[in-house]
Amino acid sequence: MTQPMLEALVDAIDKVALAHGDRAARELAEAGQWPAQLWRDLQDLGLAQACLAEEDGGVELSLADLWPLLGRLAFHALPVPIAESALALALAKQADCLPDARLHDQALSIGIVDAHLRVRGLSYGPICQAALVVIGQGDKASLAWVYRPSEQEGFRPARNLAGEPCCDLQFTAKSLGDLSQIALPHADRWLMQAGALLRSVQMSHAMSKALQLSLQFANERVQFGKPIGKFQAVQHMLAVMASEVAAASAIVGSASEAFAGASWPDPVDAHRCEWWVGAAKARCGEAAAKVFEIAHQVHAAMGYTREHMLHVTTRRLLAWRDSFGAEHYWQSRLGHQAIELGADKLWAKLVQA
Repeated sequence: MTQPMLEALVDAIDKVALAHGDRAARELAEAGQWPAQLWRDLQDLGLAQACLAEEDGGVELSLADLWPLLGRLAFHALPVPIAESALALALAKQADCLPDARLHDQALSIGIVDAHLRVRGLSYGPICQAALVVIGQGDKASLAWVYRPSEQEGFRPARNLAGEPCCDLQFTAKSLGDLSQIALPHADRWLMQAGALLRSVQMSHAMSKALQLSLQFANERVQFGKPIGKFQAVQHMLAVMASEVAAASAIVGSASEAFAGASWPDPVDAHRCEWWVGAAKARCGEAAAKVFEIAHQVHAAMGYTREHMLHVTTRRLLAWRDSFGAEHYWQSRLGHQAIELGADKLWAKLVQA
């Protein structure tokens, strides 16, 4: 995608956010009212179907081109599952298991069935029409579409820290067996990485938003006759915050390139990508904690009120931080791989990655 096209799409997203991003609309969404017009306006931009072929309603955009657009949605904290829907369709296309064409413009999600036959925290599960899930592990992994999750017998609705609808799904061996499964070795690893990379992209852009809000507040809030941003202590905090945002954005960019250049679901490429994706998710998780802390310190009591928009961003940071593996999960995985490689091969592996 050319730079002018990317800028045009980002500008279009900004305009939709301006039209639908007021506090009243967000509170209605958190109260359970589906923002139908927001969903339609974003669907008119073709973001969810962008990776599909033209005959399927898309423009064959690559995931590398799609990440900045999904990140921009996170920057504005828009309460609709465009990102989850886009990733579900992109992965399904690569696995050659697209759902019925009538679902291409519907709300979709992705999840992983664990060893207890359960999907935890399925994002937007109560309102999505279908979810792409991975069943099993390693050579025995498979993909399946779960249609209308809210109608499943083991459906348990909830809301995450950001106030977004989610759910747990509890399957039985029989209900899983009734799903139309497509054998795809190592799909579990790929779906986990794809979800972690999505959350990393979203967190990096949300942290940029928190930084923007903090800089604006520091320049406008006057204490002792001058803006608080003129005080050295506040300047130091903002500098630390900016460095965390920059570090997160840099590692996410590298992880996005690695993931885009891999052959899905090749297990060798999955192993190689895990270094970058795991590092990105762990680093974004660490940065999110610091950005959250500093942003609310700068805003003081004002940042904790419902009236201010900061919490819309920071609550999502906390929710995305735990989604598809918190930093300790990915640090553990990378640590075990480093130990298995040993001292002689570790550096070569890092350079190769």
